[in-house]
Amino acid sequence: EKRGGAWMNTVVGRSELLAPNGEGIRLPVAHMVLNQSPPVDGAPSLMKFREVETLFHEMGHALQHMLTTQSEGMVAGINGVEWDAVEQPSQFMENWLYDEPTLMGMAEHYETKEKLPADEFEKIKAARTFRS
Repeated sequence: EKRGGAWMNTVVGRSELLAPNGEGIRLPVAHMVLNQSPPVDGAPSLMKFREVETLFHEMGHALQHMLTTQSEGMVAGINGVEWDAVEQPSQFMENWLYDEPTLMGMAEHYETKEKLPADEFEKIKAARTFRS
């Protein structure tokens, strides 16, 4: 059965104690699971803006896990960290979608390669803070 939502899971954590023979450290590995829109009428699966935002959010969690320099497993990556500190990198990554060069560097029509119009980008930015 398919589970809804998106998440990042630890495959293995960073560890000196559990490092393979001959290596000083076991590097952390994570995986992300995301649901996205299915293909429709012969077109490829095209991600909605919120799906891309979720991808960036989960990548923030994965980066926090994989870039940790702490080798004590109970406090490495997202382990043993207050919840707001776990969410900080993921929300930081979401902010990149509201950076014009970042979004314009990847938002294009899948067939014509036409870039997202500037006025549409401004609408996305305005929607982010609507009623806030």
